[in-house]
Amino acid sequence: MSQRANRVLAALGAAAFLLILTPFAALAQPAPAPPQRITASAADSVGCNSVEKPLSAGGASIVPDTPGQPKSWQPPGGEISFTVRSFVQIPPDAYVIVCFRWKHINERPGGYITARPVHLDFTDGGRRLTVTVVVPPNLRDPPSRFSGEGEYAGLYLVPLADVRILVVGKDKDGNVVIAADVSHTIGITRPFVALLLAALTVLAAFGVLSLISHRRLKRLGLDGLDPIIRIIATSDGYASLSQLQMVLWTVVVAASAVYVMVLSGDLIEITSGTLVLLGISGFVTVGTQIHDSAQSAKAAAAGVSRPQRKPMWSDLVVNETNGQRDIDVTRVQMLYFTLITAIFVVMRVLSTYVIPEIPQGFQILMGLSNAVYFGAKVAQPGANTAAANPPATNPPPGADGAPLTPPGSQAG
Repeated sequence: MSQRANRVLAALGAAAFLLILTPFAALAQPAPAPPQRITASAADSVGCNSVEKPLSAGGASIVPDTPGQPKSWQPPGGEISFTVRSFVQIPPDAYVIVCFRWKHINERPGGYITARPVHLDFTDGGRRLTVTVVVPPNLRDPPSRFSGEGEYAGLYLVPLADVRILVVGKDKDGNVVIAADVSHTIGITRPFVALLLAALTVLAAFGVLSLISHRRLKRLGLDGLDPIIRIIATSDGYASLSQLQMVLWTVVVAASAVYVMVLSGDLIEITSGTLVLLGISGFVTVGTQIHDSAQSAKAAAAGVSRPQRKPMWSDLVVNETNGQRDIDVTRVQMLYFTLITAIFVVMRVLSTYVIPEIPQGFQILMGLSNAVYFGAKVAQPGANTAAANPPATNPPPGADGAPLTPPGSQAG
């Protein structure tokens, strides 16, 4: 029994000795490092080429910034915006990195070019982040169109690029975490090529219209006109303001559509305001032609004929009634507002690479100016004057050099 008691006492002593040494052993171990907080230098080491793409985006995605016509193309050096939506709150002090690289058929690791955002906007309680960034100017030399390596849109006109947005934040312990990791595809456009193709389209359409108009007017004895005025000339020898407006808006809208489609590589949405302006010009042109046809029918019934004349540019702002030519303020107003609105549309297309939405005020302005012009044209007394003064029967018109009955109101 004594040996057994000695073994028990020895075990108890060893346990007590270990209990005494345990606190000292804990004190001898090195203290844990303090939590690492994200800094600019630490965030610089986190990039698209060093962080592997996760299998999921962590609940974040790219959503359209505004409803309507999306714009997912931009030339190098141009600004583009992305809206990141997350189901969890993005830290307000998060570090955002945007990376670009050419899109290949077979995805290649790395190769991103990093760009810093120029503007960040947090909304929806931090669950919606709008990132505005400049496409890197050094994003050049896209993959060959015919090698099968790169991806293109629009008949190989627009090379595609991958865009990766990394939102780097920190957790409650101060450790670096990826708050969002989303990808998107954009087209890297070349405005010069788009402008060249749009200009060629306009020149081709202009050439066809000018040739057809020349043949039509030549049969009427109105040849020798300049290529532009012959398109808007009427059969009775006047330059039509309503036809000029119709041709101008057709050229502006068609050229803008070709320009933007070449930039985007896809069909685009024509804005409702642009369609309204096309409708206004078309309505006034048709109404003017109906009115002129009615005037010509009345003049023919009254035996009134008009002397042949050549169209002039002054016909656009001058009204001729019974041989008298006077400045018509309704024509001046309509021409002025039409040119101002068309220049506005062209400048917006060239600067933003999209067909703009015409402000409602401009639509009302164009509608009022066209309505005033058409109303003034209908109210002209030329047809009634011509009908009330039939040609003299003795001597016959033109028999002894006597002038023909003065013409009625101006066409167009």
